Amino acid sequence: MTATVTLVEAGKRQVTRTTVLCKVSGKIPVYADKDSALASAVNAGEIALCKMSINGKTLDVSVRGAKAILDGSVAYATAHVDVTPPDAVPLCSVCGPQPLADSSAEIRVSGKPRSMAFSLRPNPVSILNAKPTVWLEADVEIVD
Repeated sequence: MTATVTLVEAGKRQVTRTTVLCKVSGKIPVYADKDSALASAVNAGEIALCKMSINGKTLDVSVRGAKAILDGSVAYATAHVDVTPPDAVPLCSVCGPQPLADSSAEIRVSGKPRSMAFSLRPNPVSILNAKPTVWLEADVEIVD
């Protein structure tokens, strides 16, 4: 899997800056599932850590993904990027620490494609709660 991760910063209702944080590559787990891609989504493998600087702090950006072949006729892929500061607080009493920014996507395609490329969608909840207003965008390619 190869991922290009971009940080987008906004203020006063407009994008103020975009910064490519990293382009990372690595091996991800590939599963053979009968009819559900849940195992691959839950057990995605981390390929690398990016670094990002914000408010004078350097934070780790996690990049994860997985692929599954369902019944030999459908391919499924999932990817996720996120950054959670060490001082992050939960949004609710049963929630984990709130990421500063996170984005994810999953796709299904017919057959067994040699290559799958897709873009990740930012989580709107993390955008609304981020101080400052930031989000991560990523373009992912998974090649056999």
